[in-house]
Amino acid sequence: MKDFFKKYCSLILTSLFLLNCIPFENSEVLASNNKKYSIIDLNLSADGIYAFENNGLAKFKKDGVYGIVDNNGAIIFTPQFSSISSFKNSYAKVSKGSKFGVINSKGDIIVQPQFKDIGDFSKEGTAAVNTGSYWGIINRFGKMIIEPEFDTVYDFENGFMRVKKDNKYGFLDSSGNILSDCIYDNAYNFQDNYAAVKKGASWGIIDDKGTFTPFNFDEIKSPSQGMVPIKEGDNWGLSDINGNIILQPKYKDISILNKNLIKVYSGSKYGIIDTNGNTILSMDYESIISNEDGVYLICKNGEYGVVNSLGKIIVQPKFDWIDNYKEGKAITKLNNTYGFIDTKGNIIYKSEFSKIYAFSEGLARVQKDNKYGFINDSGDIVIEPIFNNAYDFSEGYAAVEKNTGSSNVEDSKNINKYLKWGYIDRQNSTFISYNFNNASSFNNGCALIIKDGKCSLVKNSDIKFMPNNTTTDPFKIWTIKFSKSLQNKTTKDSEDEILNDINMTMTDNIKVTDSSGKYINVSFTFESPDTIVINPPYTGYKANATYTITVLSNGKYNIRDMDGNILKPSIVKVPFSIAN
Repeated sequence: MKDFFKKYCSLILTSLFLLNCIPFENSEVLASNNKKYSIIDLNLSADGIYAFENNGLAKFKKDGVYGIVDNNGAIIFTPQFSSISSFKNSYAKVSKGSKFGVINSKGDIIVQPQFKDIGDFSKEGTAAVNTGSYWGIINRFGKMIIEPEFDTVYDFENGFMRVKKDNKYGFLDSSGNILSDCIYDNAYNFQDNYAAVKKGASWGIIDDKGTFTPFNFDEIKSPSQGMVPIKEGDNWGLSDINGNIILQPKYKDISILNKNLIKVYSGSKYGIIDTNGNTILSMDYESIISNEDGVYLICKNGEYGVVNSLGKIIVQPKFDWIDNYKEGKAITKLNNTYGFIDTKGNIIYKSEFSKIYAFSEGLARVQKDNKYGFINDSGDIVIEPIFNNAYDFSEGYAAVEKNTGSSNVEDSKNINKYLKWGYIDRQNSTFISYNFNNASSFNNGCALIIKDGKCSLVKNSDIKFMPNNTTTDPFKIWTIKFSKSLQNKTTKDSEDEILNDINMTMTDNIKVTDSSGKYINVSFTFESPDTIVINPPYTGYKANATYTITVLSNGKYNIRDMDGNILKPSIVKVPFSIAN
């Protein structure tokens, strides 16, 4: 066993500002295909299954109603609900017929289905409920802490909820306390601890203590990045948080994109200026829309392009459609041809596919002739389109459906009995054989499968979970330090195909995601032979949010030591939180 551990790299992850490292040992893999998993019979009938959420719970469906199972195989709720929402802040909305209630992640029914509607719970455990005529507020125990009296409630934004009663606006904090009674004639949501409100004929801002400060302008919007959109007459400009003008009002509308860029409107077209009023992007665009990864979609003459966070056009407007960025790439469509672009503006067209889906773990699902396969971020086909159905890769594996009958079964009326689900890795090696009627994606090492109407739990033990780390620095830099020097030279096979490249290795195998699974646009630096640095996103991590660093080792470009040995275990997940 000692020789086995010497053979592979072990991983140490630590903040650059912490003295203590968090080590882990490698574990030997015993199952076929060098993987280790177990299948646990749940003694449960189901005809529909869903992926596990980050809290270790998954929905399943039987005869049109839903229940919940945990990642140990325990039935938390038997099938009884008409619907179950995703969990948010440890609570989920459930329904029976047209009535809604609330459950928590511990398996308790907090509120029996009785309300016309229920909003999302705040982190402090409060939610709005609709009795049919008015909205009230309940706490985490289901107790009504504010009786139904509001005509309208809005979602919690930055810790506060805007409410409306008798055409007047007020605010509640996330604990359900009244920050401001409904005394304002108009109001915007909170941003940066302030909200713009109108009282009589006067506009001003209230802070997170409810204190009102008047502004001497005809209208204002809530502050952002220390700036306040202000209006005089028909024109908009900017002031600082104290009401001092920093950009004279001369635009028909104005919005703050980031600390450097301001979107302005001429009355018919949009453009971008800096905080000094200098033109960054001329007013020639029908729309400028925030996208993922700190970039902006621009539309000119019905064609879409991309502007980066500095206002530079990185993709000229020419596409019929551009999707949101994910993993630094956005899917595009031009004249019925799909492709994708990166945040530097590099474009790859893939005319052979009828559809390309968003990237996940370095691979994008593609569709050709009603079959599914996968391409990498170079546009190369790494898994041929041979599957009847497929989900995106998650934790190094993808659930795929394959016709296990002979080729002439394709058009048979009985084809469904030959369609079976299984799991593959990113090199198209079979992880779990095609033997199931349905299968969910992996999350935190667990997935659900159905065979002959019976639901089972799959556990992947080839995954290592690390303890949670907490920091107050939104621009925290993390390092991944290996016990051996990494192979950092570009190596090729006999056909000149790249087998290993350190830059490709980092982007292919290391990901940062938020609690909803959204990929965060981080960058990597190869600092030394045994150390890789994870640089924070451009705008930093969000306060009071939890993220996960995932390190994979079954991609096209494996993490290898100087002797060519790959990292074990194949998947490492390290959560961290940003405290306020």
